[in-house]
Formats: sequence, structure tokens, C-alpha cells
Amino acid sequence: MLTRLIYSFLILILVVFSGLGRANDSLILADTSSPARTLSSFMSASDVLISHWQDENLHQLQAQNAYSQAIRTMDLSLVPNRSRKVVVMERIILLREILDRIDLDVLMRAPDIEEIQERELRHWRFANTDIALALQSYGDKTDQFLFSSTTIQMLPRWYRTMEPFKYSGEARVDYYQEFLTSPGPLFSKQFIQSLPERFNQLHGPLPLWQWIALAMVISVCKILISLSFKLGKRWNERWENRGLKWRIGQLLALIGVVFLLLIARRLIDDGIWVTGSVYQFLSTSFLLAQFFFVSWFILAIFNYFAEIYVFKKHKGKHVESSLITVLSRIFGGLTIAILGIYVIEFMGFSISPILAGLGVGGLAVALAIRPVLENVINGLTLYADGGIKIGELCRYGSKLGTIESIGLRSTRIRTLERSLITIPNSEFANMEIDNLERRDKRRMEHILRLRPEVTLDQLRVLIVNIRRLLIQHPMFEEDPVRVRLVGMGDYSINLSMMGYISCRDNEEFMAVQEDVLFSALAQVESVGAKTAYSTEYQFVDRHTNENLEQKLRAAQAVAQWHEKQAFPFPDFSYEYKYEMKDTIMYPAKTSAVRQR
Repeated sequence: MLTRLIYSFLILILVVFSGLGRANDSLILADTSSPARTLSSFMSASDVLISHWQDENLHQLQAQNAYSQAIRTMDLSLVPNRSRKVVVMERIILLREILDRIDLDVLMRAPDIEEIQERELRHWRFANTDIALALQSYGDKTDQFLFSSTTIQMLPRWYRTMEPFKYSGEARVDYYQEFLTSPGPLFSKQFIQSLPERFNQLHGPLPLWQWIALAMVISVCKILISLSFKLGKRWNERWENRGLKWRIGQLLALIGVVFLLLIARRLIDDGIWVTGSVYQFLSTSFLLAQFFFVSWFILAIFNYFAEIYVFKKHKGKHVESSLITVLSRIFGGLTIAILGIYVIEFMGFSISPILAGLGVGGLAVALAIRPVLENVINGLTLYADGGIKIGELCRYGSKLGTIESIGLRSTRIRTLERSLITIPNSEFANMEIDNLERRDKRRMEHILRLRPEVTLDQLRVLIVNIRRLLIQHPMFEEDPVRVRLVGMGDYSINLSMMGYISCRDNEEFMAVQEDVLFSALAQVESVGAKTAYSTEYQFVDRHTNENLEQKLRAAQAVAQWHEKQAFPFPDFSYEYKYEMKDTIMYPAKTSAVRQR
């Protein structure tokens, strides 16, 4: 027993009184096999580290080695932002300040390997304090004695408790008070110390110069973030005519904001070296701001590529594709969730309880949202199947409408009356859907009713002429083309006219059909036949004076259209539409509801 006491005493004497002379010694590894050796390793490493910190040489290899070995003696699992050097340096200096105020006799009682094995110790506490060394039972540091996580967490409180006590060795300056007013490696310590004394006095938890530096960093950061978004907006305006691919101003602005926050965080971490609760607040705020803007960037880039995909898929038309947008947001949200888990771990918090809670409640949530999941699955099926797309005219059940959006929960359809119908995907997927836009050609079929007084020769010539007309028309399929006498009606002779028009768009079909009907009516007039109406109308019509003047005017108007090459069929010219748009006053000038 006496031998062990003498051995421990010699170790402590060597560490306490000769530590400063080892600043330039060769690199060492911390020994954490027993409380005594962990204590000795920490004291030795902290001596070297503090010496280099005071000399502003933290970048040197010996200082980096001492820093890493001091960390090896501590369990930092409960410390937020434990990856930041300023946070760990604060804990190292606090622990050293507390240990230097504990009596040497108490430190000498720290057990070594023989006593640990003899007494099977797993925990050691220094005298009447809560400063303890604990044997690690899991993880990478299993079977090592480290300053416990609870001890490291309570160091600020224990420092305030031990601060009135004198040092057990020689009197010296308070490292922690010096640390509070000192800058980080990025700033010159001599420059800060050369400032007027009031700038180095504590105002609350921080000296005045740190408050001023923080205000400047935050103000400049805010101005530059605003400038970044303005430049991103100007980029989009500048390259708007180049197409959708060039509208990346928002993405560039968000990247710039993230880099600005990283630079500001670096200045605070390694320049201003804010400590304590103020640092934790600022660090958390900057980290949340970075997380917010990175999440925004992730969603923006997913939406950007979704828009590019939809733009190309619809051949350059700007079409709203709800499902693609929602899917991009889902994948962006999953990416953000993964990033959030990393952020939580980075901040020093454990997510195991959260994951456990999600696992327990997951089954109940899944049962509750079963109808929603059915709609989601059917929505994905509708889109993946490719049977319908945004903007296509479809017949669903007995109704007609244009698909306006395919969402995860429902499909929205714009009816011919321009009302908007929302149908859950689980119902819509089970309907019989007739996609009218997918027809490779469209059928035209009409019945021409002729007056009974038409002769057989006139009828034969008319059938041949109309059949020739359909074959000659460039928009008609060659086969099948049918013009047949199909029977006698109550007041007419009926001809069936049928053929297929080579188009898919409904507006184009209506225009071609209109042109064919005009030509067919012209053929009827050319053979001297007339279209039939009811018997009563035909009888009255024989005694009605025809308005020859109005017919002449109509013929002259059509002749002028052809002469001016402004024939308004199949449609008006774009220039004419533009000139005539909104030229009628509504309401009328004398209307009671018209604003004066």
C-alpha cells in the first residue's frame, strides 16, 4: 500500500510542478487504464495545450496532439456542439481549474491498476465533489476510465462553486477568466489586449469587444444575405429569355447564403471565441439557420429538376404536374429528415428516444391513414401507368373533362362547364377512363338530308362528288371513306357521310370538319339540290320571298375575304385576334353598374 502511495505521489509531483517544461516534448498517447493514469494523462496534456494556447500556437503539432489526448480522457457525449474546439477548450480549462483547486492528497488517492483489480472498482469520485471517473462499459472506449459525461456536463456549475478556493499548488492566473476575454486562433490576442481596458471587461457573460464583434458579424451577415437574394432575382430576370434551365437565381442565392452562414459561424467559433450559454444560443441559432436554408435549397433543387422534367415531357409547354411536384417534395422532405437526424446528432443530442417513440406509434398512425395511403398508391399507379396526363380530355363514367392535376390524394378534372371536380384516386382508378386525346385519328360522321324532289341523276352525281371530296382532302384518311344513300325519311332522302380525320386535337378536328361540311354543302348547291327540313317548313318556304339583297351582300363579303387573303377559316389570324380583343364595351356606357 505504501508503495502505491509513493508511486502516485511521484506521478502527481511530476505532473503538477514539471508540466510546463514538457510543452515541447515528444508526442504521447493518453493512458486511461485507471483513474490515476487518466488523471495524470489529462494533467500532462492540458499543461501542454494551455501553454500553446497562451502562446497562440494551437496550430502546432504538439498542441493538436495534446488537444486530442485531453479529449480522450473525457466523455463528451452529453456536451452540445462537442465537435467545436471552443466548446471542448472551455471544458478542458474548466476541469483543469477545478482539479488545481482540489487538495493534492485527494488527487493522490486516485486508484491505479492494482487497486482497481483488487477492489473491482468501476467508478471513482474525488473527495466531496461530484467530479468522477467512470469505467466505460460500451462503445469505442470500453474498459477505459474517463471523466464521466455527467461530470463534464456540470463543470460550469462546479467551477462557480470552486472559484473562491485557493489553488493547491503555486498561485497563478485564472486560466478560465483569461479564456473568457481571449480571441480564437483567427484573431490576434495581442491586438485584443491592446484595446482600452473597458473593452476587455465582462459585460454579462462576455467582454465588450465580443459583443461588438458579434453585432458586426450578424449585421454584415444579414446585409449580405439580403444582397444574395436580390442578385439571385436579377439573375432570373437577366436570363429569363434563355429558358427554364437558366433560371437558377434562387439556387445560387441559397448556396451563397449557406456559405455566408458558414463563414459567420467560423468567425464566431475560431475568431471571436464566444463561450458558455451565449455560444450555445448563437451556435444553435446559426445551425438552425443553416439547416433552414439548406432544406430550402434541397426543396428548391428538387422542384427545379421536376419542372425541367415536366417541361421536356410536355414538349416545352408550361404544364402544372402536381404528382411530379409532390413527389419531388416528398423526396426532398426525406432528404431533409436525414439531414435533420445528422444535425441533432451533431448538436450532441440522442435521437434514440425519438426513434423508439416513432416505432411504437407507427402502427397506430399507419392504421389511421390507411385511406390516405390507398389514394397515394392509386395516384402513383395512375401516373406511372401513363393512361392519362395533365391537360388531356377524358371521358370518365358518363362525363367529359380535362385532367387538370393528378395529386397524391385526388385527381382534379375541369368539366366542359368549366367547373372543377375533385375525385379521390381510389375511386378514379377504378373508373372506365376513355382518353379522347390518345386517338390516332378521329371519326367524322354526318347525315345529309335532301328534299324529295331531287332527281336520281342529281343524287348519283352528288354522292360521287362528295366521295371524291373526302378522298381529295389532305386531312382525311384514304380508307375507310364512305358516302352512301342510306334510306328515305319522313320528309327527306338521307345520305350518310363518314370518314377519319388525321388529327388528335379536338380544336383541329372541329376546324377540319367545318371545312368538309362547307364543301359538302357547296356540292349540294352545285347539283341544284336543297337540304330538307320538316314538311311544314318546306311548304311555307315555297311562299316566302327570298331576300336576294342579303344573299348578295354575303357573297360580296366572302369574295372580299378571298381577295384580301384574309379568309377567316379555319380560324382568325393572330394579328386580327389581338386587334379585336376587348374592343366591345361591357357593361354598356349607360349601364347602372358601370363605374363612372
